[in-house]
Amino acid sequence: MLELFLFINPIGNRCREAELAVQRLARELTQKVSLRFVPLVNFPVIDQYMREAHLDPHNLALRNQLFNTAYQVAVDFKAAQFQGNVKARKLLIKQQAALATPAAPYDLKQAFEDVKQVGFDLEAFQEDRAREEMSQCLASDQAIALEMGITETPAVVVFNTANPTEGIRLGNVKTYERFKKVVQTVITQPDIQPSRALLRSLN
Repeated sequence: MLELFLFINPIGNRCREAELAVQRLARELTQKVSLRFVPLVNFPVIDQYMREAHLDPHNLALRNQLFNTAYQVAVDFKAAQFQGNVKARKLLIKQQAALATPAAPYDLKQAFEDVKQVGFDLEAFQEDRAREEMSQCLASDQAIALEMGITETPAVVVFNTANPTEGIRLGNVKTYERFKKVVQTVITQPDIQPSRALLRSLN
């Protein structure tokens, strides 16, 4: 089985594209794939977002607002996971699709509409969203990223349970076919690291 960790900025358009790519890959592979989306909410990720969107890095009000929007979308995702990972990923992608650049301030009323449209129990979602341990769930995600050396998004780490101690860390997933080729190499040759040239082509 493959374990695939996708580290994302909850408000990033490129991250949404990566989310769709890894879900497509999971459908196309014959081997079982365990997907895990890991939202990263920190100021370096927001700074990356602002650079890529050509936003004023000195606009601290905007920077703080983007951080808050990303944090709230991440909380929605973590709360949604209590009702199923597949539906949680659908909610995340739906919310991201509606975001402009720069992302607007978080709209709780619209979020609840999205929750209902995806098919969640809204009352249960609200209760889960208000859990005290929600901040700890997000802190745990940041710790996983730190442990795996993730500093930018999107980023992918692939583990083959046939060789669970060796993970392959990929950078920005720009070319789907090349990404798929690396993952297939991990499947067929779990003891062999893909070539550096192939990994560079994904960065």
